Amino acid sequence: MRDALALTAGTHPHPNPRVGAVIVDPEGVVVSGGAHQEVGTPHAERVAIGDRRYPGHTMVVTLEPCDHTGRTPPCTQAILEAGIDTVVVGATDPDERVSGRGIARLREAGVRVLPDVAPDLVEANDPAYFHHRRTGRARVTLKIASTLDGNVAAVDGTSRWITGPEARADVHRLRGESDAVMVGAGTIIADDPELTVRLDGWTGPQPTPVLILGEREIPRDRAVMAREPLCYVDADGVDLDAVLSELPDHGILSVLVEGGPTLAGSVVRAGLVDEVVWYVAGALGVGRGREPFAGTFTTISDLRTLAVSDVTPIGNDVRVTGHFEGGV
Repeated sequence: MRDALALTAGTHPHPNPRVGAVIVDPEGVVVSGGAHQEVGTPHAERVAIGDRRYPGHTMVVTLEPCDHTGRTPPCTQAILEAGIDTVVVGATDPDERVSGRGIARLREAGVRVLPDVAPDLVEANDPAYFHHRRTGRARVTLKIASTLDGNVAAVDGTSRWITGPEARADVHRLRGESDAVMVGAGTIIADDPELTVRLDGWTGPQPTPVLILGEREIPRDRAVMAREPLCYVDADGVDLDAVLSELPDHGILSVLVEGGPTLAGSVVRAGLVDEVVWYVAGALGVGRGREPFAGTFTTISDLRTLAVSDVTPIGNDVRVTGHFEGGV
């Protein structure tokens, strides 16, 4: 199963799931493998099978094989035609078009199926897919970088560079793992960001820019405008829940929010943040600059507890990863 999961590294199939598959001979030797690379390409099972038959072999696949016709024929059909007699499934597909049906189809045809042998590993490999199929909206990671004393920028708005080069490279890694990067109008006007992945040797797709503009207009010469961003404008305030429910229609299941204090505060207060990645710089502002969230922390009952899952030193900085307890 770990071999099958490893094959999905670098794949970008959203809104389809990341899936890897390997075929094992009766002696336990892996003889073939494949992954679903991107939308419209063959699924992992068909890549692994190719044009051969594998009677008496076992397929180990990260996600339940589909049993419906979409852009490609059912994977269950390919497995049966290949003569595979055992299928080990990492996790049942949460998609209602698939969930349980692929397993049932194979069993009905006499294939031995071992389901859900590593559901946690499979979901951790593609959390955005599982999140969308369960909630109907894109998964949100909120990224913040601040000084040790809590400033995300100086009073005059300058913020480059609070963190060191290692942390900044890690942010580009996060972008590379995301389908979209979301910012607000203030960030576009103040920083003129490209919102691209800039890593040596990067060959993957660039994340789609998503701009939450409210009623503010931004100059057309901003760098991100050349990248055909998705723009959401509403004088009464953009409905972020509605935006995140619509983005999957554009193939976007994972969103990295890199906006300023206004957008950061809005997504947290709306209960739309699924993960927080906070870079704490080994540096001090030594004074009150711009804070991470717009708004007022009025009373201790407003405190939101973050369940920290990882703390990692990166260069002279520290990355803290967590999620809000209670589902916020």
